[in-house]
Amino acid sequence: MGYYGLNSFDEVAKRYADTKPIRGARASEDLRPLGQRRYWWSRVAKVNDNKYILLDGHWAWSGNGKLPLQEMTCPISWERKEDGDYITIRSHLNNGISVSRYTFLDAYLPKSMSFDWYSETGKHYVVQNRQTSNEVRHYLPKFKGNMDWANQTFEMVRDSKVVFKAESDGQFTRVNELQPYQTRRIDKDLDTKYAGKVTELWEWAQVVLPILGQSIVRDRDEYANKLTSAHYWYWSNQIHREELCAILDNPEHEKRMALAVCLACDVGAISNDQRFEHRADTLYQVKQAIRKAGKFYQIELR
Repeated sequence: MGYYGLNSFDEVAKRYADTKPIRGARASEDLRPLGQRRYWWSRVAKVNDNKYILLDGHWAWSGNGKLPLQEMTCPISWERKEDGDYITIRSHLNNGISVSRYTFLDAYLPKSMSFDWYSETGKHYVVQNRQTSNEVRHYLPKFKGNMDWANQTFEMVRDSKVVFKAESDGQFTRVNELQPYQTRRIDKDLDTKYAGKVTELWEWAQVVLPILGQSIVRDRDEYANKLTSAHYWYWSNQIHREELCAILDNPEHEKRMALAVCLACDVGAISNDQRFEHRADTLYQVKQAIRKAGKFYQIELR
């Protein structure tokens, strides 16, 4: 993609002012491309005189009329406050992968920054002063939210971001809190807290799941969709810890059946004729699946 050098609030505001909006049927949406005009979804948008956002095309259907949604999910925003100018940087939604967003970040971050998405750990970082004695790496996890594709609305669950204040010498100072970094070490307190509740869930599942017959496999996508608005194969990656724990905490939770079905299918508690079948090691496998889906791992701030 190359580098396009938007280093300050004034440069972003000037780019907006100097770019003619797309004409024709979409003229009312004020679409001002950052690069080639045929790629209108990669653009700069004005929220108000003191805030501009750089958009990479995700959720382009929202149009100019849905700027509040775009503000919450855009990769880069610039804002002028009474005490100075600020840049806010976000990665992608949930556990999705978006090479286009990663390259967009690398292209439009200030010159003193870069976006590292090649990390061997799979973690992403905003890097200041790369390969110098002053290099600083800021961990940037993906933000968490619930996207309703049918109604084109979005609910933010965890707004993971890195915020910098622009200094007079062209440098930037990190001003927001450090982000939670998931390690590979089990959080023993959390695991112990929910061990009994997982057992209770599975004892209940052994009573109710046989009633479903062969529909337990046939309808697993529908059950998964109730958990995360995603198909079965993605539910465990996309469910939020808070949601999973709420289901375990509440025996009357409306999504308890959906969780039980997905767990049964995940751990292979299914007979040859596509019905529920509990096995000797199933509870152990369920506990492992809960740890993975709920990310019951120790968290550090980075």
